[in-house]
Amino acid sequence: MAEISPDPVLQGLSSSSPVIAQSIPRRLLRAPLRVIAGLSPALLLASLSLAGGAFIALIWLHIYQRQRRWQRVELARQEVKSFCERPAVKNVLDILDYEEYRTFYINHPKDGRLIDFEATDHRLRRALRSHDQMVKMRSGLDEIKRLASQNATIAPKTLELVRQYDNEEFIIEITLRDWFDSFLGGLEYFEIMIESGLVMAEEIKPFIIYWVNLIGDRRYRRKGGSGFYDKLFHYIHWAGYGRVQKLFERFGFKILPPPYSTHDFSGIETIEAEGGKYDTYRALCLAKAAHLVYEDRDYVTDISRLWLSDDIDNRWKQLNARRYVVEVIKNWLQEGEKTSIRDIRDNFMYLDMRLTDTQAFLFHKGDNLILAFKGTQQLNDWKTNLKIRLKEFTVLADQEAVPPTGRVHRGFLDAWQSVEKQVIYYLKKWITPNTKLWVTGHSLGGALAAVATISLETQGFEVSGLYTFGQPRVADWKLVNYMNSRMGDRIIRYANNNDIVPLIPPQLIPWVPTRVYGHIGQFRYFNDSGSLRRQSFMFQRFPDRLFGLIRAIVTSGTPDAVDDHKMEFYVANLQKALDREEEEAKLEIEQGMISGDFVEGMKERMRARRSSIEG
Repeated sequence: MAEISPDPVLQGLSSSSPVIAQSIPRRLLRAPLRVIAGLSPALLLASLSLAGGAFIALIWLHIYQRQRRWQRVELARQEVKSFCERPAVKNVLDILDYEEYRTFYINHPKDGRLIDFEATDHRLRRALRSHDQMVKMRSGLDEIKRLASQNATIAPKTLELVRQYDNEEFIIEITLRDWFDSFLGGLEYFEIMIESGLVMAEEIKPFIIYWVNLIGDRRYRRKGGSGFYDKLFHYIHWAGYGRVQKLFERFGFKILPPPYSTHDFSGIETIEAEGGKYDTYRALCLAKAAHLVYEDRDYVTDISRLWLSDDIDNRWKQLNARRYVVEVIKNWLQEGEKTSIRDIRDNFMYLDMRLTDTQAFLFHKGDNLILAFKGTQQLNDWKTNLKIRLKEFTVLADQEAVPPTGRVHRGFLDAWQSVEKQVIYYLKKWITPNTKLWVTGHSLGGALAAVATISLETQGFEVSGLYTFGQPRVADWKLVNYMNSRMGDRIIRYANNNDIVPLIPPQLIPWVPTRVYGHIGQFRYFNDSGSLRRQSFMFQRFPDRLFGLIRAIVTSGTPDAVDDHKMEFYVANLQKALDREEEEAKLEIEQGMISGDFVEGMKERMRARRSSIEG
């Protein structure tokens, strides 16, 4: 029998790594060599050709994709250039980009005379009124002029003001309106380009992100223009610029129309007494306060005056055309005058401590007293939050109060104590036995609200509810357990999907193991679609957050860890939750009517009411 020579490959493997050679069957090691040896030269050449062709195809595909990308980038650049060259768009960008008022010039459409004007905030707000308001204004002006031509009794001064407004101011408003329509229409076109695949979001982002920031980011807005921006957001909504809203959301901004109503805070203390299932309405009202405190001081005062007034929303709808014109012209003549807070100073106070950059406002309506703290939506502005050292909790205003045992975030405590004495002064001045005290805040403001609540409870002020949004951790577990046992379900903490701020400071800092942070209160969570989850667990939130992260990267090219933190999303999500609850309540009533339970319930309530009257 012929002797079989050992395979050199196997021999090499055996000598270099005997363990591997012994563990692998020899037939498996010989198989690839036999396959190669059995190939004919032609087949081997064909295989190499296919491999080379595939390699060349991959290179060509890579070059093609790069070329297509550069073509899309060039298309985006050309479209943006064309957009910026429009005169109307240039004017809008000048309005948004400059803090000072610039002078603009237009020709009168009838006589061609030159009109010069400044785009003040008041003028912009009038120009961006709803379509129905502008129609009523035009109708009222025409009606007054018609009555004057028929020798109707109209005061000469009133008629002169009407003609002055009609011949100049109303024309300026329409011109400004046309400019913004051109600007917003161009932004809509960019969203259409993204939706149709002509460009990718990350490719056009460098060209338009500055304009998006000018409108969406508070840091870029013109000083004192909060009322104008709210009116612009309202205009975007009612005028149907839905794609503008989508474009802003791609880059982490929520275009939220003014959420404020004269009905806000009415009855928030009676939710449980009336058998309400949840407190979403109360949470939404307090979220509005936490959102408002970011605005400039004058606008905060204006909205507080609205909340305190007996006026109703959209009062202009109840006025006839002539009366509406008179109201608008009266307000027009008063524009530019410094607004005083004398009429609301017994129910409103704005606190501003520049040394610690801490702002808050106190607002008293009926039996409800709201304390709202300002936070920050920009992580790089968190100088206070970076002071992560824990210190023993102390009370500054009342030295006789016994503080709870436990430690608190040093930066948050210092910021609260900078306004503590002022807050205590007004609480003592306004609180009555029937007063309900509500504390709220977002981000850093939520942390200050939490520390304030601990301090106020310690000093004998009962806090009816603490509602925070995107709040970081503020205290160690000893203090957290104390507050949870003391206040129970009076503390509600909301977090939005991938909002990163509630995760900081980390519970345990490895290099300082003695600092163990915790959260106080009940936790409520908004998932990636913005739906409210009153109960959620880690194994439920983790995949939802992962999906939200992936979705944000795919749609905008950036994660949503910071974008989800913005207060606008909290207000919008709470409004969505409230609308859903109201719809469910209507369906429940309809089902009760169908089953007959509703009628029986009404009869029972009527019998109880009669018996109480007779008694």
